[in-house]
Amino acid sequence: MGGEAGNLLLLLFLAGPVQGEVVGDFDKCSWFFQGRMPPRLPGTADQVNICQRLQDRYHFATLYNTELRIPVYSAYRYPCSMGESEGYRPSPWFYEPQIEDSANTEEMKSCNVSSSELQAVDSDYQGESYERGHLYPFTLNHNETATSTCTLTNAVPRSHEANVRWSREVELVAQKLAQTCHKSNRSMYLVTGADNPLGNKIKNRVSVPGLVWTALCCTFPQDKNNDTCLKEDMRPEREDIATYDKDFSIAFMKQMEPETKAEHLTVRELENRLRAVKIFDSCRGTSQDDEAETFEEVEELIHKLVISADDQDTVEENSPPVPAEQGPVVDGDDLATEQTDTPLEPAGEEVDEGVCQSTTASALAPIGRMITLVTNGASAFARLITTVVNIVRILAVTLLRVPFGIIYDCANCLTIMVKYLIVTVATVPQDLLGIVASIILDTASAISWSARLIKYLVRIL
Repeated sequence: MGGEAGNLLLLLFLAGPVQGEVVGDFDKCSWFFQGRMPPRLPGTADQVNICQRLQDRYHFATLYNTELRIPVYSAYRYPCSMGESEGYRPSPWFYEPQIEDSANTEEMKSCNVSSSELQAVDSDYQGESYERGHLYPFTLNHNETATSTCTLTNAVPRSHEANVRWSREVELVAQKLAQTCHKSNRSMYLVTGADNPLGNKIKNRVSVPGLVWTALCCTFPQDKNNDTCLKEDMRPEREDIATYDKDFSIAFMKQMEPETKAEHLTVRELENRLRAVKIFDSCRGTSQDDEAETFEEVEELIHKLVISADDQDTVEENSPPVPAEQGPVVDGDDLATEQTDTPLEPAGEEVDEGVCQSTTASALAPIGRMITLVTNGASAFARLITTVVNIVRILAVTLLRVPFGIIYDCANCLTIMVKYLIVTVATVPQDLLGIVASIILDTASAISWSARLIKYLVRIL
């Protein structure tokens, strides 16, 4: 009996009291989860639940691994900007006092400690090549909610290049989709997590994840009249934001090598990759076919959400400045600072092939194929003319050399002629051959149909 009591006390120490920010379950901040059900992922005894609290408000939820000293995931909403004061990027960042001692304050606190047994601290990142990469992005919401994202329980180590690419390829796209979801009178539920620890640790303490993932669910809140996020004042979306009047879900995953492009996949596929039971309570089609169909539609929607330089400027302009009383952010390796002071690197050719394909390009695709066909035909005609000229030239050379008895050269010339003819025929564009074949087949079909018609007429008469 005494052993069971000891285990219970240890569990309460790790999970924290029910009235605190570090909680035994997520009941106090369950509205951040779709269907009020937290994701069901493979877990260990070293994980604690955190209802992230600042200025007496819960802003998002985090499952935190105290052994690796990084979050497993953060769950958050859009729109869900709470508080009255403008958001800012604190220096140093916050940490969670109740992870160390359940008797500490319930709110996140400025990280003025030099070390911690169960969580990362600001000094872990100083002098390192890794940045504090947000799971819940600073720029997705506003006011104190944006400030609350700058807590070390919401950060994983990322290299600068990988961090910038994740922001460009996933966070900005997720923000566009969230705005579309809100404009369509729905709410976006998001879960961002880290997985596959690489084995190396910064300061031999904080684990570096091998991949980061995000899952999105756009749907109607379960209880609009009792939803904390919807009680706050919400900024209206811009007129140019697209609408999509249908529930949808999508997921992104990126290996944390800088050169690796983020993958787009269904939530079901992400669950299989993460060995998860379920991330959302009910935010996908009733079958794999339904989910795949919606995924294709959302992919087309993403192609229309052009991430241009103007969009990037808008994100940076909406980012609130650091108040004078807080002082400047001295840790220049933080992407939150980099997004304000340093323009993001160009999206590159790979992003242009995926996210940055415009609606105009899609609409003109058939015309482009027609132009390609005509160009290929003109190219084939040009090659044919060139071949004829070469044949004439070769024949002329051959006739000049025959009197001198150079039979061997004639044979070579004839071989070259045959080669040119074969190459010309073989390189005729397949589209032209397909057109000829189609005409022949249609003609044969018409003849066959006419024959059958005559046969039936003969039978009738």
